[in-house]
Amino acid sequence: MINLSYRFEQDSASLQIAGMPDVSNGDSEDTIGILSSWTLKIIGSPLLEGEKEHLDNLMEVILQYSRSYVSGIKQTFISNKKFVIISPFGISHKLLLNSTQQGVKPLEIILDDSELSDLTRCLDLLRYDPRFNIRWDFNQEKPFSKKYVLNSVSNPKNNSNFFYALIIFIITSALFIFIPTNNKFEIRETTNNSNLLLEKSD
Repeated sequence: MINLSYRFEQDSASLQIAGMPDVSNGDSEDTIGILSSWTLKIIGSPLLEGEKEHLDNLMEVILQYSRSYVSGIKQTFISNKKFVIISPFGISHKLLLNSTQQGVKPLEIILDDSELSDLTRCLDLLRYDPRFNIRWDFNQEKPFSKKYVLNSVSNPKNNSNFFYALIIFIITSALFIFIPTNNKFEIRETTNNSNLLLEKSD
């Protein structure tokens, strides 16, 4: 059998896929139709590897999270089998990988924006590469509606601050309207005093 291996590299991430053609499906000699192994290296993190279902879960979560993050939506995403969890972590992103082996603690990886972008790019290159004839087991993304984006990015705290600021503005404006001003009186009084001083000097 023909063993094939392809690599997708970005600045901080490197994804290597190994497999063979699926002859029963009519794959050509340079096409991977059966995935045998994969490895992912993120700078500063241990080497990751697993089976196809683990890669399915990783692709599902990373692609959904990145797409939402670009739209201004910051929320946690969990894969169907809970192998992979990613959530906002301050200005960074926390990737949690759960092992299927008992007794193995979850692996936590903190990604900055550039590392998340590189990882997303590797997975996108894999998904759309014509050298692969593999059906990935995750739902295809659907475009976000404007209503969903607005509801997701709205901040109740900001809305309440705007409401309180509006009330203060209205009260302050009302005080200025009802409090009389004495500008004209002061000017007249100053004028009269000036006339008295002129008479005395004469």
